[in-house]
Amino acid sequence: MHNTNELTDEECGHLARILIASRRVTQRHHFFSWVHGPVQSLIPHEILLCGLADESGFLLHERFTACRYFKDDHYQRVIHPGNGLINQLSQEWQAFGEPRMIAAHKDEAGGWHARLSDLELKNVAFHGMSWINGQIRGYASFSRVRVPFDGRLALYLDILLPHLLATLVRVLANEARTRTDSERPVGLITAREVEVLTWVREGKTNDEIAAILGLSMLTVKNHLRHAMKKLVVRTRGQAVAKAIGLGFLRAQAIRNKE
Repeated sequence: MHNTNELTDEECGHLARILIASRRVTQRHHFFSWVHGPVQSLIPHEILLCGLADESGFLLHERFTACRYFKDDHYQRVIHPGNGLINQLSQEWQAFGEPRMIAAHKDEAGGWHARLSDLELKNVAFHGMSWINGQIRGYASFSRVRVPFDGRLALYLDILLPHLLATLVRVLANEARTRTDSERPVGLITAREVEVLTWVREGKTNDEIAAILGLSMLTVKNHLRHAMKKLVVRTRGQAVAKAIGLGFLRAQAIRNKE
């Protein structure tokens, strides 16, 4: 029986290779290769969702997966700021301060098997990191994990999470440094489209946005459709993410609504 607070020599070797390989990670495709390469030796998985909070508390989500079953719709449902899985797991993690690991067996209580199957995740191993004030600073959520959900997996999550998030910070910071003004075409989207996307970012529906802005629901829908076409995206969430990335929207906080 392994000591749950110590690594074996073999595990130390895997960890060393993971950390050394991370030094070469500076771009998004490097990160993808890293998590689907060396990181697999400790946490074999198919889907990694991770996020970092900016200075205002807005949680920026990223996904790294080659799973053909996990579609954009699944992703948007998982990261929804209200009833999304990540929001729920974040709250549970903050309450207990330990990795949240759900194997989602058919006989497991809480209806997790049906929910995670519906989201094409199958299972989830979630861990977070907090700021001094207790608010979440970042998280990693592994799914379709192919090792037992036991103390070893919890140990791997605890050890790897700070380094994984630090590596992701390096990638995102590098992207920010290399982004040029030409990537933000002046006038690409209109002021009204920005206004609509601002409320989409806050989790509002088309009907709610229409009421807030004093417009018809059809007008809001058209503004959103035009913005998505100009930004060359397929979903509302992608439109918000790209508008933030291009500087049209500020990454303000989507607060948990109790």
